[in-house]
Amino acid sequence: MTLSQTFAAFAAHYPSADMPAAVREAARWHMIDSIGVSIAGANPKEESGKAFGQLTADWGAAKGASLFGLDTQARAELAALVNGSLAQALEMDDKHGSSLARPGSTVVPAVLAAAEADGLPLSAAIDAAVVGYEVMIRLGFVAGDRFLERGYHTSSLIGSFGVAAAIGRLRGATPEQIADAMGIAGTFASGIQESTRTGSTSKILHGGWGAHAGMLAIDLAMAGITGPDTVFEGKFGFFETHLTPITGQLDFARAAEGLGSRWYLPETAYKPYPCCQLLHAFIEASKQVLADFARDGVTVDDISSVHCQLAEPGLTLVTEPRDRKKAPQTPHEGRFSLFFGVAAALVDGDVGLETFLPERLEDSRIVALAQKIEASVDPESDYPAHCPARLTVEAAGRTYFKHVPYHPGSPEAALSRADVLAKFERNTRWYFGGEAVSVAEAMGEASETGSILDMLRHSRRAGALRQTS
Repeated sequence: MTLSQTFAAFAAHYPSADMPAAVREAARWHMIDSIGVSIAGANPKEESGKAFGQLTADWGAAKGASLFGLDTQARAELAALVNGSLAQALEMDDKHGSSLARPGSTVVPAVLAAAEADGLPLSAAIDAAVVGYEVMIRLGFVAGDRFLERGYHTSSLIGSFGVAAAIGRLRGATPEQIADAMGIAGTFASGIQESTRTGSTSKILHGGWGAHAGMLAIDLAMAGITGPDTVFEGKFGFFETHLTPITGQLDFARAAEGLGSRWYLPETAYKPYPCCQLLHAFIEASKQVLADFARDGVTVDDISSVHCQLAEPGLTLVTEPRDRKKAPQTPHEGRFSLFFGVAAALVDGDVGLETFLPERLEDSRIVALAQKIEASVDPESDYPAHCPARLTVEAAGRTYFKHVPYHPGSPEAALSRADVLAKFERNTRWYFGGEAVSVAEAMGEASETGSILDMLRHSRRAGALRQTS
């Protein structure tokens, strides 16, 4: 069997009863987290919220699936595009370590949209999400970080394959149809990283496009359009065309190894900070340095230099072009600036949603400190398994060094349920006010045997509920 046929058989036939309870519970909470980050992206203060707020006037529909935070609905495949883009807009969608997969902004928006539009049980949505996460993550193992080295982004490259498997499961497609859909998704695969260098916002579409393209692929396959079952291994298949000339061997064996017994979904990291994950351990390191400053009576104004070490290709991603990353001009540029992110963490003591608002990018203390920060390669990094930080700060004649080996959210530094609820509250406070935590808890308690609508009704604020009731 080819890899697409193996995944298709798993998607179509793996028994729900054999999915461990812990895996199913993880799927539910990654759904809740993804809804929260989509609502954060829909905030009218954000570029993404403004853009999609305008588009919904044309894309909205009386029936379909929810556009989170926008108080309207759209056809399911458009809802997946919008919610996936909103989920990736502020860089807080979940991410699996060594695969570089981001299923929360691809698989989840598609599954929620399709399940809501069809009024399916929550249990079916969870089944589909588990399948989609496992397929997307395992495809990420095949090439490792080589897509990033070439300037591609995994969300819109491998996301559509996971979505095709997930929605195929949800809609009762045959293994042959799911394999065809993966072949079709290979034709749709795209996504370049140049926007991380320029600060443009097109990168946020990658999650939405992966969700949208995967849904279209399964629709087309179930209508009779066929795709190559050698989409992954073929000479003109997905990996060969996107990675030629290929360095080293592609790890096809690992992609299928332990399928149905070894589960990667629970290892997927919730991201606590609204910026590139490569910055997260440096933010933690900065907080540790500030604690030492407080002990020693040192202030941020005493800093003479800061040096960061991290691995390639991530180093280039968050430090070049140097002039733009030293003084980012747009929120998205700031989210991918190591210099700005570390400076903000040291000046403010934390990094949050307000850090990258346009007015904060001009904060004179942060901009000045960013000029004192330099970066180089960390030869001991285990990236992409983790995104570690080595941070050295010179201040008041003292040297402060911090090594944070595991980025927050990784299995070794996992976020607790309380952390996930707190993140949801921060992301959705603008929308739900003081009810945010209660909303997340209510979604967490929704019965699997009930309709997905019973869970998603909590995702609308009270006024929106009244308008649609």
